[in-house]
Amino acid sequence: MGFIQLRYLLVAFALTALAAPGMAQDERILDYHSEIHIAEDASLEVTETITVRSEQRQIRRGIYRDFPTRYRDRAGNRIVVDFEVIEVLRDGEPEPWFTENVSNGVRVNTGDDSLLPGRGEYTFTIRYRTDRQLGFFDDHDEFYWNVTGLGWAFAIESAGAEVHLPADVADNDWRLHYFTGPEGATGEDARVEVTGPRSVAFETTRELRPREGLTISVGFPKGMVEEPTMVQRMYWLLYDNRGLLVLLLGLIGMTLFYIKSWLTKGRGPAPGVIVAQYEPPEGYSPAGVRYVRRKRYDSRGFAADLVDLGVRGLLKIQTDKAGRKELWTLEKTAEATDQDLPPTQAALFPKLFEKSFRMELKPSNASRIQSAQAAHRKALVKRYHGQYINPNYPTIFTGWVISAVIAILAFRLVDGNAGLAMIVALVVLVAVNILFANLMPAPTEEGRKLLDHIEGLRRYLTVAERDELAGIEHRNEDEPDVTPERYEALLPYALALEVEEAWTGRFTKAVGAARAEETSRRMGWYSGASVGSLGAMSQSLGSNLSSSISSSASPPGSSSGSGGSSGGGGGGGGGGGR
Repeated sequence: MGFIQLRYLLVAFALTALAAPGMAQDERILDYHSEIHIAEDASLEVTETITVRSEQRQIRRGIYRDFPTRYRDRAGNRIVVDFEVIEVLRDGEPEPWFTENVSNGVRVNTGDDSLLPGRGEYTFTIRYRTDRQLGFFDDHDEFYWNVTGLGWAFAIESAGAEVHLPADVADNDWRLHYFTGPEGATGEDARVEVTGPRSVAFETTRELRPREGLTISVGFPKGMVEEPTMVQRMYWLLYDNRGLLVLLLGLIGMTLFYIKSWLTKGRGPAPGVIVAQYEPPEGYSPAGVRYVRRKRYDSRGFAADLVDLGVRGLLKIQTDKAGRKELWTLEKTAEATDQDLPPTQAALFPKLFEKSFRMELKPSNASRIQSAQAAHRKALVKRYHGQYINPNYPTIFTGWVISAVIAILAFRLVDGNAGLAMIVALVVLVAVNILFANLMPAPTEEGRKLLDHIEGLRRYLTVAERDELAGIEHRNEDEPDVTPERYEALLPYALALEVEEAWTGRFTKAVGAARAEETSRRMGWYSGASVGSLGAMSQSLGSNLSSSISSSASPPGSSSGSGGSSGGGGGGGGGGGR
């Protein structure tokens, strides 16, 4: 052997000598043994004896053991098993301990704030009782158990379990399986031995690395343990899922509460006899008419008031093609100081042009549009809530408060561990509140009279037009002629009531297509690609203008286009040092 080879050999020997003490002194589980007694009532008493080597790094005060108590069955129902600690020992002597909740179960902590005496080997014994861990099948019953759990950060040199049944089992009636390795693995690095007519023992044949474990399955004939009755299973299902049950009962109760409230308060006075009205209600803007009818604010009402301001000669509405899109522009053409504007338009108009006399409807002007809409909405609420619309706020407030209490109680019952079914039930409960918050506002007596007038105006703008197309003549003597001036004056209200096409068709039929086109060209408050076509213009003002207002009110960037495996069964969890 040459000098160079000898030098490398000495270096390797020195590194091995230096590493050996560290390898021999790492913290680990030297032995993990579980003794399990299955009682006739299907409950379990488990004694886990865990011998560890402590180097006062992670294992300083003791160890902790996590035990899962919350599961989901194949249908997604919540299952909660009982878990009761009976005794905790260290080296055969009683040891202080305490428990705390973890995400899916209970953590048992051995020891207290005192440190262990020092480095060395310690044996911890944890004895506990649990139930609902057995599987009951058509031809056999089964105990499927994760002995060590997969959550240990330490290697386990040796692991084993001994299972004791309440009655004798014939040699050919045992159904025994075991699995080793990380979660989902099907390794078989273990052995099993029937140690008596009522007991069987499992033992690993290799060291388990961190996050690896031993899982066992013991099948035995039916009738040895009590199988839960259907009533017992139903009780468990309802009790374990009591949070979902509370939500479902609350959902049913809140729905009935809202339906009853809507029947008694949410419909308001019954409609009267509807007769055709040839003029809009005096002093009410198009947006006001729409707001009373729909009982909520939207962009079409805003657009209808803009068109009315145009008809009054206060602003000009212009639309131009910008690629495939339309670019709408509003231009102030007169002051409103001498105009007798409805209160809602008096609030809208100054806000719209307080910074300049011209504004494009595009996202970069979102703050100006939002400010104008806010003033407009506030004026509508002030003008119509209370006198014309009863919002039924006490009912809505009561519904939301009770729903919140139901949700809080339900989630407290499951310790915040809600499943998909609970989330869906909660979403439905919120949806019910939102639905009835929109349905509960009802017209007052005065509001019903106004609604009857509005419906009469809508009937005049639509039903009469359909009758004329059908050749029905029943014109009343007091019905005014349909002139260009009258068409313009009623167009904002037709837009608000979403009958602009019917009103335009009626006007065109009354005056002829040529005069209708001339009327379109002579409207000084509007200019755009549809000038000359009255039908296209009314359609554009009704749908395109409303859509443009909605999109431009959002700032840029606010939207966008018998097989088993390791880790299976009951038990499981893991642990660590503390």
